[in-house]
Amino acid sequence: MTQTYRERVVPGAWWIVVAFLIVGMVSVAYGAALGTGIGFVVFAVGAGIVLFGTRAVTDTIVIDDGELGVGRARVPLHVLGAVRVLTSDDVARARRGFDPEVTDTAFTRLPPWGPSHAVWVEVADDSDPHSGWLLASRYADDFGRELTEAIAACHRRSGE
Repeated sequence: MTQTYRERVVPGAWWIVVAFLIVGMVSVAYGAALGTGIGFVVFAVGAGIVLFGTRAVTDTIVIDDGELGVGRARVPLHVLGAVRVLTSDDVARARRGFDPEVTDTAFTRLPPWGPSHAVWVEVADDSDPHSGWLLASRYADDFGRELTEAIAACHRRSGE
């Protein structure tokens, strides 16, 4: 089976701009106190930390080979059930525990800097410790559609 969906959930532009502004302010302060060269070194190190940190904390959502993967976590498509795309208001309710489908046993990837939309997918396997997966996505409609199609195709192949 080929890969049908791939998305890297990265921080929005404002988060990166703010991080670089903070690095810039710190480097100016060090530069003023200890010299321009030190300020440039502090900026270079800080910018590297921002870039590396941004890359390190982002997850990649992948649908391929009969699995849904987020980072290193994987779940087979044949154990997944209903898919629901959540708007920003729905995500806010889910974060606060006001969505009855999204229980505290859900596998959740909603980074604080992440997109405001998400996809909820039910896990229909009683032996799985998670009731479902709640995943932030910049393209929630596309992701939800692709996931629904991949689950349906998997169920058709297995004769369910």
